[in-house]
Parts: sequence; C-alpha cells; structure tokens
Amino acid sequence: MAEQCEMVIGYLVPHRCENPSLGTCTKCGRGFCDEHTNQRKEGRVCLACQQGLDIPVALPIAATLFTATDLDTFGRSSTWDDNDSSDVFSDLS
Repeated sequence: MAEQCEMVIGYLVPHRCENPSLGTCTKCGRGFCDEHTNQRKEGRVCLACQQGLDIPVALPIAATLFTATDLDTFGRSSTWDDNDSSDVFSDLS
C-alpha cells in the first residue's frame, strides 16, 4: 500500500493529495485517504473508480487531459521538500 494518497487533485496545479493513505480501493488497488474513498457494499472504493475513470484523478474532466507520464510527474513533484532553500521560484512573466 502506498504511504501517500494516490489521488491527483487540483486542476490548474495538479498534484498528488498530501494526506496519508489509509487503505486501498477494492476495485483498482491503489492507496487512498479517507477523503477520496467511500464505503460501498463491496468495500472502500475510490472516487475515480466510482466515476468509471481509469486514472486516479478527482476531477473527471482532468482524466481526459492527463497521460500516464503526467501522473508520474505529479507524483514525483509531490516529494519535493518545501523547506529546501536550494529550490528557487522563477517568475517568467
């Protein structure tokens, strides 16, 4: 089971949910927090599976836009250290 919820949240700035994973979806087997699953007769089911989506996104419209590579990028960016002073924001405007 994943340590962090695997749901991708946010539309303008998509990223993985920061909540810890509390269990797995009975349909897809991914780890999710309590906020992104609901109890069903068959067990805990994630929001993506409830909406018939193949990828773990909270917004159905985003499922049509994101690729597997995008999801991998969102997952890796979630592991950046916010307290790392070497990270520098760049304003390109």
